[in-house]
Amino acid sequence: MKHVMKSNFTLSRKLFLLVAFAISMVSAGSGQGTNLSAYGIETNASHIPQGLKAGDKAPGFTGYDQMGKQVELKKLLEKGAVVLFFYRGKWCPVCSRYLNNYQDSLNIITDQGFSLVAITPESIENVEQTVKFHKLTFTVIYDCQEKIMADYDVMFSVTKAYQDEIKAALSTDIAENNGRDAARLPVPATFIINREGIITAVQFDPDYQNRASVKWILQHLSSAF
Repeated sequence: MKHVMKSNFTLSRKLFLLVAFAISMVSAGSGQGTNLSAYGIETNASHIPQGLKAGDKAPGFTGYDQMGKQVELKKLLEKGAVVLFFYRGKWCPVCSRYLNNYQDSLNIITDQGFSLVAITPESIENVEQTVKFHKLTFTVIYDCQEKIMADYDVMFSVTKAYQDEIKAALSTDIAENNGRDAARLPVPATFIINREGIITAVQFDPDYQNRASVKWILQHLSSAF
């Protein structure tokens, strides 16, 4: 009898583990890469960004950097290729980490003839604070009309739940930080653009924690030659 009870217990335990495993696999499979709302992306009656692709023509833009100087992509490309990336704001800890990494490795990038340019939706006042805090010496452009984000297809409307989460955890109102009535952010994508204005490499992931590392940038610089 004890042997039978032990066998039944073992079988039940195995069945439980198999069911639990199956459920976890289904959950992981259904959520992976599809739960955009987890990253703050509003999917209800809103445009879902896809990002431009390698081989696309890079949209031209004109903006003002942290020094108030007019910056035009066309003129930058006359000097050399460009590494263009988007960041969300000074409130974002992941952005801060990557901004520091890029600044630390700036000479390695510029020594190969590339310009490093950051685009952000945060207001010019907050851009100035970000630049000062991180001691950034590369170009940072405030996308005052949100046109650059739209042209590179990285912009999205932020869900109310995510706005509330950021407000509670980081004491930041995203719309207010950007000087806007509505909260919109970019997928923090990176584009490498050659001198002919063609995008040669792209890192694009709705998960804001997955971004182009310095290593990724250095590995893909050659695509622009």
